[in-house]
Amino acid sequence: MPNLSVQRDRDAVVRRLRQLAPEATRRWGKMTVHQMLCHVSDQMRVALGDIPSRDMGRWFTGQMARVVAIHTSIPWPRGVPTAPEMQTAKPATWDDDIAACETLIARFGVERPTSAHPAFGTLTAREWGILSAKHLHHHLTQFGV
Repeated sequence: MPNLSVQRDRDAVVRRLRQLAPEATRRWGKMTVHQMLCHVSDQMRVALGDIPSRDMGRWFTGQMARVVAIHTSIPWPRGVPTAPEMQTAKPATWDDDIAACETLIARFGVERPTSAHPAFGTLTAREWGILSAKHLHHHLTQFGV
């Protein structure tokens, strides 16, 4: 499985990220491409401990979802509600937000994210790397890249 802790996987995600255009049209969902860019960046900020998260209090369903989301290749459902922590950044300029996202991706190669996920609880660095790669894949696919 792709993992942002692995250089070749980070490189592949960045190549896809650079294919995004500010006028890209979503295939599903409500976010604009720029909002999505901020959202995936916020998710990585939670992983890296830049944005504190709080437990949403769904231990059992969270653990089941954790197994499916991280440890299987089952495609993620569309339209799943997200934690408020992962919707905090507001779009600035396209180039600045792309650069910020690339910087966050690069940090996975240097830092070991071990923060708590709001729904899944404490994750290992490996789990965060896989989850974040899959999250980026999900949303890049949403915008056709």
